[in-house]
Amino acid sequence: MKKIFVSLLLITVLMVPTAALAQDMEMNGDQPADSALSQNTQANQVVATVNGEEITSQQLAQQANVNQILQQVSQVDQQLAQLLASSEAGNTVLEELQKAKLDNLIDNVLLRQAAEESDITLSQAEKDEIYQQQKQSILQQNQMNEEQFQSILEQQGYENEAAYKEEFSNNPQIKINKLIEEEVVANIEISEEELQQAYDENEEAFAQSGQEDTSFESLKPQLEQMLRQQKQNQAIQEYLEQLREDAEIEKNI
Repeated sequence: MKKIFVSLLLITVLMVPTAALAQDMEMNGDQPADSALSQNTQANQVVATVNGEEITSQQLAQQANVNQILQQVSQVDQQLAQLLASSEAGNTVLEELQKAKLDNLIDNVLLRQAAEESDITLSQAEKDEIYQQQKQSILQQNQMNEEQFQSILEQQGYENEAAYKEEFSNNPQIKINKLIEEEVVANIEISEEELQQAYDENEEAFAQSGQEDTSFESLKPQLEQMLRQQKQNQAIQEYLEQLREDAEIEKNI
């Protein structure tokens, strides 16, 4: 159960694809493997190797988490859930999901390997700052006070907050995010011309949005944030593509 709460504090600002992946891995770590995936998930077999590092069918089953997906679908449409679980077409959909999740696992391994091989380091002060930022974010998002936070930690088996903080500080995702921040997205800039173009292309939509002030100057901060996020995502994808190109990857499914 501890992994569920730890996952809530993972950093998600810079690395949307990979951080979400890391959260899925943590959150689903206690989920059983699903028999609907394929025969590879019936035993802990190697489904891929990344620069010699193995990814097992158990890891893949935890990441794909078909059980939870089927349960969620069943809450909306039981017939559709049954179709996915028992039909050939449904199995094809689940197999494609499995392959996509394997690609995500491979990306995460590549990023962790890159972070480990880099000169990136984090001081204890940096880790403390990141922890406090994420803790405050979770308290606000969940409308939780300090006493409730401590109670949840206790319920999930932590002796105290220090034990939880140590586990958080040792999460490799922190180093991965710093790698991305310093080596992938650090030099991203948004020009005035790009902002003006984005405004011109969406001016009609802004006018219909119901906002009182839809002038360029008013919307510039919003436009800059949007364009920066787009460029960051593109830079991360290009970085991953380069990592894949340079890596030795073997898939067994």
